[in-house]
Amino acid sequence: MTDFLVPSGFAYVLGGIALLAVLRSRSRRFSYWMFGASALTALVFSSGMVAAALIAPLEYAYPTVHSAREYPELRTIVLLTGYAADDPDMPVTGRLHYSSAQRVTMTMQLVKSCPQCRVIVSGAASTARVTGAALLELGLARESLVLEDQSPTTARSAANLRTLLNRERFFLVTSAGHMRRSVGVMRKAGLDVVPVPTDHTGPRRWWTGRMMPAPESLMVSDLAVHEYLGLLWYRLRGRI
Repeated sequence: MTDFLVPSGFAYVLGGIALLAVLRSRSRRFSYWMFGASALTALVFSSGMVAAALIAPLEYAYPTVHSAREYPELRTIVLLTGYAADDPDMPVTGRLHYSSAQRVTMTMQLVKSCPQCRVIVSGAASTARVTGAALLELGLARESLVLEDQSPTTARSAANLRTLLNRERFFLVTSAGHMRRSVGVMRKAGLDVVPVPTDHTGPRRWWTGRMMPAPESLMVSDLAVHEYLGLLWYRLRGRI
């Protein structure tokens, strides 16, 4: 359902209505309005400035963590998975979606400054396995890896991590745009997290974004609106 509520999906819906309306001679004028609204929606949300204005409050809600040495008492890193292709014809690291790859890279950056830390990969079964394999391929010690592969949602991750970690404070690695929702869910579940945002998709200051429309900016707008809808839904469900 959310696919139709993000800007690109909404533009497609308006375009579809326009196509249906154009088939009826009495609705031609209405179809022109719908085509115009569809084009305008895509145009506005394809602006880098608009995309940055939407995503920045999500991505810069928490400060960057450059090294695990900033929190020397922590001994656990939790990596929330994104998407990964379970395809043996691809190299292990090549199976990761770009956002997942950045989460893995950030995790290994923390491991470099905290080699004694354990890494818990939390997510759905196939994605967690691929992500774990990529971490091992990049040098993580096998004994440091824990797979929590029974969590298809962020809320489920929080519930399962509560069992694993109890009251232990830990690093939480996920995409910056996803961090506000993740932290809200974790803290609601009674977990003590140190946010480690990565995979930033836009600048902090919206006016430094590109004014001209671009497909990647529309994608960022979609991500931002999807997260805002997720935050609203989780609030309504009492999960944050």
